[in-house]
Formats: sequence, structure tokens, C-alpha cells
Amino acid sequence: MELRIMDTLKTTTDVTSLADLARSYARTAMAATAGHDMAHLERVHRVAMMLWEHEGGDREVIEVAAWLHDLVNLPKDHPKRREASTLSAQAALEWIGGRMSEGQRGLVFEAIQRHSFSAGFVPESLEAKIVCDADRLDALGAVGLMRTLETGGALGRASFHGDDPFCTTRAPDDGVFTLDHVFAKLFKLPEMLHTDAARRVAEQRIAVMEDFLAALGDELGRPYRG
Repeated sequence: MELRIMDTLKTTTDVTSLADLARSYARTAMAATAGHDMAHLERVHRVAMMLWEHEGGDREVIEVAAWLHDLVNLPKDHPKRREASTLSAQAALEWIGGRMSEGQRGLVFEAIQRHSFSAGFVPESLEAKIVCDADRLDALGAVGLMRTLETGGALGRASFHGDDPFCTTRAPDDGVFTLDHVFAKLFKLPEMLHTDAARRVAEQRIAVMEDFLAALGDELGRPYRG
């Protein structure tokens, strides 16, 4: 059973007023695309709070960054996709203004800028690692599979390669086949996580994905070997 996230929130239900403001601002300011909407922010915030309870860090920084990390959200096939996290970090600081200390502002900027997988940044502060891990965990498990399918459909990609759906004898091409994204990116995420708590959740969510692939393989008559 997955780490009981709700059980870890006993001291975090009364979020700070600034975090509430950030949530309200994100609700009206973010441009939702497939896989990145307010429900995604809700999940990332919830998991970030679970990771904070296990790992520590500046709670206010983590909450604000979690709510504001997708203010500028570009589709996966957009030519400036890799710039989105930096643009989001800049937009977040403009909104924060003087509400946080200079040190906190720097941590928020880092946490938002460096959460992106495609941008290739590496988080250094604990706060940035937690926000990054929370965002990456949302790409795994049942929800991660649903987001992958939603995004592939929105981009008009085929569901899977008919002859080799699990990339057994070919390199994954997630620009053509939706399911290939699991092998091109998602299965690589656990080794890129930064906190022990996130790694424990990832292990459980990967097992869910493995079960799905096994069931799909049975239905296709092409066994998934793992």
C-alpha cells in the first residue's frame, strides 16, 4: 500500500496565508494544458507536504513553489518548452514581490526553475529537491499513466507500436507512440529523485505501472517481460 500521504498531514492542514494566496493566484493565472492543470497542482502540493514532513525544509517556500511551479506552462511540442520553468520562476517572483525574504525568494526561484525534467536543471537546496520530487512523482503510478495517455491523445500520437509495444527490440520514440513515453522517460524518474521518502513512493507507483503493462501485454498477446 502506498505511503499514507493523508496520514502525514496532521500538522499541515492549516496552510499559511501566503500559500493560500499562491493557490488562488495559480488557479486564475496558469494556462492549463494536457496533464498540467489545477488538479496537478493540488497533487504536487499534497505530495510536497508529505515529503516536507519526512525531510524538513522551509515549509512556506515549498508550498508557494508547489502552487506556482507551472505558471508558464507550454505544450510538450512547443519550441520553447525548456524555458517554461525559468519563465514560471520569474513570474512567481513578480507575484511574490516583497511578501517573502530575499533568501526565501531565491529558494522559490530555484525550486520552480529546477523542477523541470526537460530543462535539465539540477536542484541543490532541500526545498528545490522536494518540489522537484513531488512533481516527478505525479508522472508515475495510475495518475501518471492517465496523464501520459491524455497528453499523447492531445498531441495526436498513436497509442503504441503494434509490433513492439514495449520497446523490446527498438529505441522508444515518444514523439510518435504514446506508450513509448513510459520507457523514454517515466521509468527513468525513480533514479533521478532526491529524497528517501520520494523514492519509497516511486517504488510503489512503478509497481502499479508494471501491473498495467503486464495486463496490456496479456490483452495484446505480446507478454510484457519487464
